[in-house]
Amino acid sequence: MSIENYVKFLDVVDDDLKKIFDYQSEYLCCKQGCAHCCKRGNFPLSKLEFEYLMLGFEKLNETTKNIIKNNINELKKLEDTENYICPFLINDVCSVYKNRPIVCRAFGVLTEDSKGNPSFPFCTTLGLNFAKIYDKEKQHLSSELVKKNNYKIFPKIFRLSNNIFMNLPLAKELNLEFGEGKKMIEYLKTKF
Repeated sequence: MSIENYVKFLDVVDDDLKKIFDYQSEYLCCKQGCAHCCKRGNFPLSKLEFEYLMLGFEKLNETTKNIIKNNINELKKLEDTENYICPFLINDVCSVYKNRPIVCRAFGVLTEDSKGNPSFPFCTTLGLNFAKIYDKEKQHLSSELVKKNNYKIFPKIFRLSNNIFMNLPLAKELNLEFGEGKKMIEYLKTKF
């Protein structure tokens, strides 16, 4: 029942995220095959998200599962687990896209950090999302660059942390128990 309710939750969340991505589309470069966000992260997720991720994994063919298992074995050897390549990324495509965690679903837009300041996705520094309005010197959003580049809308900052999602009224309404939050690698180490 929890997974069924989580799928209902994701349907609503995905619809809301689509509106956010559409709203900021003129600033975004995200497309299939652009996998910078999958190659540098620690991918925090809840126990419920991990269970849903594993359901996606179980549906894969054996060849793909074996590639992922090999990727996981390589991850287990890492000393630094702050930034690593997601083991579900194969040829720059997410093999479990439908079952990906919330952090992956929400990555790429302009959000706010814990102090309420704009937080750019790291791909901004790679010349991608929001790069044309990012003042590298001040490391901040530049309204002058928004005007200079003739953008139609001023970018809005969204609150999209895992904690925000997990505490949405809809999550409570659906009686979702997300469970403990950990880095993906910590869950994978105990599963594989």
